[in-house]
Amino acid sequence: MSGNIHSSLPMKVQVPVYGVAFFSNSVPDLVLVVLQLWLVKLGAPYFMIGIVFGARYVGPLLFAIHGGAMMDRLGTQKVIIFFGLIMVLIPFVYPFAPWFFAIILIQIISGLADSFGWIGAQTLTGQILHGNPTYTGRLIFATRVGTFVGPPIAGAAWDIFGPWGGFTALSFWGMGLLYSAAILPKGASSQPVSPHEPFLRSVTPRITDYVSAFRLFGIPVISIVLMITVIRQFGSGMQSTFYAVYLQGIGMSGTLIGLLVSATGLMGIAALGSGWLAQKFNEFKLLVITTLISILAIAVVPLFTDFVPLFLASCIRGAVLAISVVIIVSLIARSVGLDVQGMAMGLRMTCNQTANVLVPIVMGFLAHYFGLETAFYIVGLVGILLSALIGFLARRTEVPRI
Repeated sequence: MSGNIHSSLPMKVQVPVYGVAFFSNSVPDLVLVVLQLWLVKLGAPYFMIGIVFGARYVGPLLFAIHGGAMMDRLGTQKVIIFFGLIMVLIPFVYPFAPWFFAIILIQIISGLADSFGWIGAQTLTGQILHGNPTYTGRLIFATRVGTFVGPPIAGAAWDIFGPWGGFTALSFWGMGLLYSAAILPKGASSQPVSPHEPFLRSVTPRITDYVSAFRLFGIPVISIVLMITVIRQFGSGMQSTFYAVYLQGIGMSGTLIGLLVSATGLMGIAALGSGWLAQKFNEFKLLVITTLISILAIAVVPLFTDFVPLFLASCIRGAVLAISVVIIVSLIARSVGLDVQGMAMGLRMTCNQTANVLVPIVMGFLAHYFGLETAFYIVGLVGILLSALIGFLARRTEVPRI
């Protein structure tokens, strides 16, 4: 699929897509602050924290491909609205169920909801924005703005109002997703591939969808990009599970923790330059280098106890994360047809969640037996070595033309 765009898209078409990305992709950053503080308040041991955060990605791991296929069949907007409603309601269940089994179940449901919103945003990248790196860069910038403003709001809400304040902030993000989906331009979002298919059949998972999705690994560009996607999540897995735990352990408040997380979003402005970078440099080399730096920037966190170096590390990580995700989404969108955009983004999310399920659990047990700092170093080193290996394997892979 070509990434060329024959005419500029009006902002009234672009902005709702950016809104969907803003509110769906940044929710895990708010959860990072609120739920880690909640688990510390409940006295959860390290291994249980790892299990709780790993559980959040079980649903997307199993059903991301199905979610993307549903968007191709039913229309992206309808699916986003349904799961947006869940995002509005589910945060208020946490305070009523402060038991680990219940929290794990809530995590599975809420993780599925926000991940489907993000799959929808990526699907719209192909369906509306045509995989153009400039528009995709703006979309990723929108997600980083969400990461910048969301965690401090959630952290401050926790400091001022306690757990109820933090969980209300999560619900507010769900409301934003609902509104953004509701104002998507009529006819601009995906049109159902099978408009006359019975509803129940459309929402039922199908083995054929999974088979078709995994066949996309036969496209060299897709296979390399998805391998890098998995490795890239080593850093995200570390941050989403134990970053706030470490920071609270060195005496930082919820507000300061939120500011450090938001620094990742502050440098999301780098996404706006991704289109230019993609035209000037080899996209695979950029992807590997930015992935290496993103993992290193979180692995070195235990070396610091002061706010300033932690803030700088978070800023560096935010800049390279923004560039790498633009390249990933753009390459996938340009490599497959319009009729399988949702399925392709669902496959990407499945790869993401494979690491997101495993890394928190592995890191939790490493922290339990060897200490939290050592766990950061071990997971970081493995991620860096794998990134270098993929970079070597992908050195001659050709990318689709912009």
